[in-house]
Amino acid sequence: MRRKFLPFLLLLAAAWALPARAGGPLAGLLDPDRYTFGVEWGYTQTFFLARSYNFFSEEGYRIFEDDKGFLFTPNATLLAHFGFHLNERVTLSLATGYFGVGENNRLLPALVRLNFYPATHSEDGWFAFAQGGPAWHEREVFGAQAWLCSGGGGYRLHLAYRCNLDLLIGVKYLHDHPSIPNPEGPGNVPEYNIRRNDAGYCALDVSVAVSF
Repeated sequence: MRRKFLPFLLLLAAAWALPARAGGPLAGLLDPDRYTFGVEWGYTQTFFLARSYNFFSEEGYRIFEDDKGFLFTPNATLLAHFGFHLNERVTLSLATGYFGVGENNRLLPALVRLNFYPATHSEDGWFAFAQGGPAWHEREVFGAQAWLCSGGGGYRLHLAYRCNLDLLIGVKYLHDHPSIPNPEGPGNVPEYNIRRNDAGYCALDVSVAVSF
């Protein structure tokens, strides 16, 4: 995980070394007005699932399951984020929290998000965002780490100094390795019997965020 965030950390380290007189986009690293934090609540509607399973049954024979199609399941999302305004139009953030996708599938993400504001981040107006990173299952499962990427847009309402309300909509894709329900009885297929458990989920997100 540390390797995934190494470019972001190197970027901040380089910015720290820039003198204020350089006038670069990260020259004001010590300025508290360049930082932002907030909370986001959302509704997630999963609408598509593609999966490929390869595992052994309790009796020792191999089972292959490949399937794809529409899957409509509702879930919720709760994220907290901490970011830095690279300039008046671009913000780079780290986000984590709790979200669900698919059926009985809840994860804890660690995301890097980039927001672009055609006007500025301190005005009313439309914006676009993209984010991605690893996610870990609420319960430990075989191949527990998943990968999430999403993108979309929204509208920002500037309420007061450093206080904003964002309305967001986006589409996300989760590449996952979920538990496999046991086709021969209760519970899930044991880890030692699993050879492949790949799944890809597509979902629509609608959310509200408050940032400071």
